[in-house]
Amino acid sequence: MKRPAALIAVGLVAIAAAVALGAVVPERYQLAVLVPCCLASLAFAWGVGKLGPAWLVLPAFMVVIPGTAVLVSDGHRALMDVLATRETCAITSVEDVPGPDNPAFAHHITCADGARLRIVVPGEQEKKMLPGPATVLRHPVMRPLLADRNDWSAEWVFGVPLAVLALVLCATTLRARRVMGQA
Repeated sequence: MKRPAALIAVGLVAIAAAVALGAVVPERYQLAVLVPCCLASLAFAWGVGKLGPAWLVLPAFMVVIPGTAVLVSDGHRALMDVLATRETCAITSVEDVPGPDNPAFAHHITCADGARLRIVVPGEQEKKMLPGPATVLRHPVMRPLLADRNDWSAEWVFGVPLAVLALVLCATTLRARRVMGQA
């Protein structure tokens, strides 16, 4: 492909798709979102390498692969902070979720409108909430979250787009410099 702008656009769409789909699909299917979006986001690194000097591919890889992986979950949490409605519900019970890696806790919640939710919170014992009232972030399309356990990394959520912008700016500037040197 000779058009670096198209490659960069495909990569950016893949990163945005990772955020949007990560907020909608159940947690057990996040890997099904993560793998294709990470692979498609490689187009961004390829496009930056074609637009600017080839050495810019390495920093682009370092931004898009971990950035896409982190934004699948942190993007969902950040979107819920902005778009979701806060609702006071009651935690009826909490159970340990068995798993091979990190511990997780399933909170069974009943809301005022009669909705019964099961929100899984990964983490150590301090992430486990006791039965009683709790604030829940709800959105018609996205998975619900417990507001008290909605910890997302602002460094990643805002840092990845800033790093992408800096890479595109750097590649464009270096390409313009190269073209002006040839003239």
